[in-house]
Amino acid sequence: MFAGRCYPVREKPYIKGDRSRTGPHEAAKRGDFNDSNEEIMESTRITCPQAAATVILLGVAVFGTCPATLEAQNPPPIRIGMTSAFFVDQTQGVVKIATNDFKEVLKQTTGLRGELTSKDDVFAVVQKLQNKALDFGIVHAHEFAWVRKKHPDLHPLLIAANKRHEERVYLIVRKSLGAKSIDDLRGKKLDVPRGANEPCRVFLTKICAAAAQKPPVGFFGSIVKSESLIDGLDQTARGKTDATVVDTATLEFYKEVKSAVFAKNLVVLRESEVFPPAVILYRAGGVDSKILARFRNGLLKAHETEMGRDMMKEWNIDAFAPIPKDFDDRLTAILKAYPSPKN
Repeated sequence: MFAGRCYPVREKPYIKGDRSRTGPHEAAKRGDFNDSNEEIMESTRITCPQAAATVILLGVAVFGTCPATLEAQNPPPIRIGMTSAFFVDQTQGVVKIATNDFKEVLKQTTGLRGELTSKDDVFAVVQKLQNKALDFGIVHAHEFAWVRKKHPDLHPLLIAANKRHEERVYLIVRKSLGAKSIDDLRGKKLDVPRGANEPCRVFLTKICAAAAQKPPVGFFGSIVKSESLIDGLDQTARGKTDATVVDTATLEFYKEVKSAVFAKNLVVLRESEVFPPAVILYRAGGVDSKILARFRNGLLKAHETEMGRDMMKEWNIDAFAPIPKDFDDRLTAILKAYPSPKN
């Protein structure tokens, strides 16, 4: 996600006999690198109320359904706001693919049409939920923690779960740098790759503020952006940058396919607190109870469909899941670690 973001597709591990991937992984085993209008025309107009009533009654008699029933069976699109923090540094093409994928999965699993926007921050999304301009919001857990005290009528419906690991952020440094603390990175070159999630950015902001009361751009000598998280680790291992920041999934993957490279060239300098998973919100009384149940029950089964699994793979999640019993405590903890920027 959702850890949220739409992740670039990660490198496929080298498999013996797979001629599509050779070279770099063999080198990696040694700790080295190998760079290789519908326009509708109105022909008649009903002006007589009696005629209009006759048409409606005729429709009911022939088709067995009145307009109100048709509307109930085919409700208007569900309006969903996903915070812009999920798509920082992503192209409009990537954003369009991610939002369209979600709408297709929603249609397939719930039968509901959806409109998904991703241009607002969490405070704007919450305001639109309160103003009934949105039905649901998709936000990071720490973002929900920022707003829930002021908006107690907002409730979590589902989480975007990754059951394989807890989500943390890791500050990785070049081993030969000999850094012992964040202070040793003052003025150094940092890589924040494209695809780095929002927890990566709030973590960097926190540790730089603690060390020097400065944002990352004022603490580090320069900040570059590799094309992917894997590239970011490679650049630091090569000595092209001094440090990079990654999430748990990326670090585990890299250690699996380039274990010798990591052991020889890289080290974890700092790791973050556990970030709770991203969450789908709604406002109490804001959504019809039948639509709410239909939305929830459908997404709970999304991982059982091929389309749903493909989308979740890109979003680095396993399933939409019920809210855990300890979720409230976890939100309290993450708010303590990462207070709202509007406090």
